[in-house]
Amino acid sequence: MKGISDCLLKYKNLVPIDSLKKEVVIALLKERFQINLTNKDISISNNIAHLKISPLIKGEILIQKDNLLRVINNNLTKGFLKDIR
Repeated sequence: MKGISDCLLKYKNLVPIDSLKKEVVIALLKERFQINLTNKDISISNNIAHLKISPLIKGEILIQKDNLLRVINNNLTKGFLKDIR
């Protein structure tokens, strides 16, 4: 007879989807803008990425927001991210 821990073992290594989205956004912003962000700099809710960074850098990112969203959603899943704020 299997214990509950044995049944839940296959779920142990699953990555929460929001952390995956954070990693994708961090990697793209690092590639495009040469900035280093951490998981604390980004929060994601309802498929919207909220950036907690300096207004100067955030302004540059928001200027290219449409292009960034297009790249993310074309390379991954449609609707992966709806907006960057």
